[in-house]
Amino acid sequence: MDAQHKYQAKKLALAIALTLGCTPFTYAELSPDPAPSAEELIGMLDNFVTDPETVKHDPIKAKVAAVDGTSLLLDHRNDLVTLGSRGNFAGLVDGAGGVNVLQLDGARGTLGKTVNFNGLHVKQGTWTRSGDGDFDLGVLVRSKASLTNDGSILGQAVTAGILINKGAIVGGATVLGGGDLTNKGLIDGTVTVHENGHFAGGGTLKNLNVHGRLSVDEVYHAPKVSGDLNLSQTAVLSYAVDAAGNSPTIEVDGTARLGGATLKLVTAGEYPKSAEHTILTAKKVEGRFVSIENNLAFMTPEVHYDDQKVGLTYSRNKVEIESLANTENGRAVGEAIDAPPEPTPSGIPTPTPLTTSTPISLPAPDLASVPVPDSVTALAPAPASVAVDVAVPSAVATSSTAHSPVPVETFVEHTPQNVEQPAAQPQKPVNAAVTALLASDKTTAPVALEQLAAGSNANLAKATLSSVTPVSASMLSAMRQLDHRTGAAYGSGNSPREAAGGADSGRVWVQALGHGGKVDREYDSTLKHATQGLVMGADWRLNEQWHIGLLGGKSQTRLDARQYEGDLDSWHVGAYAVRQDGPMALRLGATYASHDGSSKRRVAFNGFSDRLKGTYDANTQQAFAELGFNFGRNDVTLEPFASLGYQRYQRDSHSEKGGDAALKVFGQTRDNLSSTFGLRTAKIHTLDNGMSLTPRLSAGWKHTFGELDSDTRQQLVKGGKRFTVNGAELDRNSLGVDAGLDLGLSTNHTLGVAVTGEFGSESRNHGVMGQWRMAF
Repeated sequence: MDAQHKYQAKKLALAIALTLGCTPFTYAELSPDPAPSAEELIGMLDNFVTDPETVKHDPIKAKVAAVDGTSLLLDHRNDLVTLGSRGNFAGLVDGAGGVNVLQLDGARGTLGKTVNFNGLHVKQGTWTRSGDGDFDLGVLVRSKASLTNDGSILGQAVTAGILINKGAIVGGATVLGGGDLTNKGLIDGTVTVHENGHFAGGGTLKNLNVHGRLSVDEVYHAPKVSGDLNLSQTAVLSYAVDAAGNSPTIEVDGTARLGGATLKLVTAGEYPKSAEHTILTAKKVEGRFVSIENNLAFMTPEVHYDDQKVGLTYSRNKVEIESLANTENGRAVGEAIDAPPEPTPSGIPTPTPLTTSTPISLPAPDLASVPVPDSVTALAPAPASVAVDVAVPSAVATSSTAHSPVPVETFVEHTPQNVEQPAAQPQKPVNAAVTALLASDKTTAPVALEQLAAGSNANLAKATLSSVTPVSASMLSAMRQLDHRTGAAYGSGNSPREAAGGADSGRVWVQALGHGGKVDREYDSTLKHATQGLVMGADWRLNEQWHIGLLGGKSQTRLDARQYEGDLDSWHVGAYAVRQDGPMALRLGATYASHDGSSKRRVAFNGFSDRLKGTYDANTQQAFAELGFNFGRNDVTLEPFASLGYQRYQRDSHSEKGGDAALKVFGQTRDNLSSTFGLRTAKIHTLDNGMSLTPRLSAGWKHTFGELDSDTRQQLVKGGKRFTVNGAELDRNSLGVDAGLDLGLSTNHTLGVAVTGEFGSESRNHGVMGQWRMAF
């Protein structure tokens, strides 16, 4: 059996050559271990499929049971076995004699132990293969296919799709353009990555030739090359340092030839550290990276070359944090971020302690030439040591080299010989959120600033005022039912019909609230709010002109924005009075609401993640006075009206609980006057059974006076200065519309339903209300 395996690839090459009419081959003319190129392997498998001497078995689309451990045993002919999606072998698949190829052609599936097969062709789908020591010619993975190898492959592997190697590939591998090879096991041969191909993985391989992309990070890890690493000018090494500062290292036992390739840095990791990141180590390093690509916002990378190592360091550039913000709120938090103070001239900064057995003399300092740091991000003292012998004050300024990547920019005072002097070293900010921000790229930085700003807090005032508006509307609509001059229904969209008939009668009413809306700003995320609640009221007649009433209610509001959610539990109380003089009505009312608020935010960017919670207390007050005159007759109401309103919002200061992105949100108070002019109409239809049906419609134009801005002052709990975020302005002008239908069941009982809407430039609100009223 072993002898048969040894010559299967030769048989396949010979069969194809004879089929194509090529120059005859003999076994003596073939090398002991024929290794066709990737293109040759593809041609061999394609020709084998179309060869008339190939026995093409029907595709296997069901599970094949095993007899004595074997599911399929072929004969001496050349066989092509195709396995479909539902196909599966319970036992061994034996190709026996001849030249044999196994083809995987289905959406997904698994392949177990096989013997005496020369080639594996993964045509399409996602497949997992186990089993050892087969396919001595090779494996081909097409562009629409994916193969995970958990066993061993004797020949080479060629992929134009996805190949994940967790086992072993003895004959090496080739990644074609568009292909992707991840090696987590062993490739005992040379791996060649063509242009537009991708190789990654922390497994071991012999030689690695890259013309495409090589990825190294904490997900893929870094390859271990027992031979040589060769990068061409078209190669791209994609190298990442994660947010925790971890950076894998490519280990090359032979020579690493950089060949003028491109180094693409994905992220910076933690804010500048004195220790450099090691990209690769090798017995010998030849060449340089011709270019360094990075999209880092606030960091500048520098590559350092040594005979046996390539290192990487980062330093803070002079880009202002707020300059990367896309919004006004992002700029505000960027300007408020604190950084550690600049280092004082108290030591010699150096990436590693400098030691020498021979005292050195340092030149006298030129104080005027010492640069003054002006970076936004600070440096703070960190321990380091250097043995020096100086007789006068001196300074050292060295340029970056492979051994000393951090520039020296500080002083050394007169120090006795061999006395350690502390050095000023880069120190990352004390706030982990700021650390991740400074290490972010130009795409992530604006998103990070927006999340840190928490602009939704500035929209809470407007959303809360919108959530309590239906309570005042319920009170006003109740008063509009108390015109006894004609007994007609003078109602707005949510007003209850008159339910009392006697001059000394009173009534109670209950209204269910369903209200929602959203607060928009041009560049901020929309804050949505939805309110459900119940309001109950009662009123009495004092004399022929005056009625007075009280109400109470409970509501709950849900707030939702991008990476923000909140709740408001609200209690409402109010009082109202109405004076009716013929067709003229004066309506007065005031409400007070107490709110228990809670919020949850998620901040996540560049490896940093924080979940924040806050609780706060707030209250709102609203008052209004409305004057209306009814021009209607009998069962028709036509009433123009004008009203003056006042609203106030007040929220206490509170601090979020969570991690380093937590904010202290300072208190907020705002109040405004408004005027509304409109028209309402209704008509009572008396039904044959004695009940009444009243459709109604109302529209009003509201104008708000005073300042419309809605802003909130905040501060990072862990460091930083106060900053102001702006929310959506109040609507200077808005249109309110409501329409409804009342059903008078009897003189004392009425049911009503209404839909309402308010439309402004910065917000839209809508609601559904249902009422039941009983007179007594």
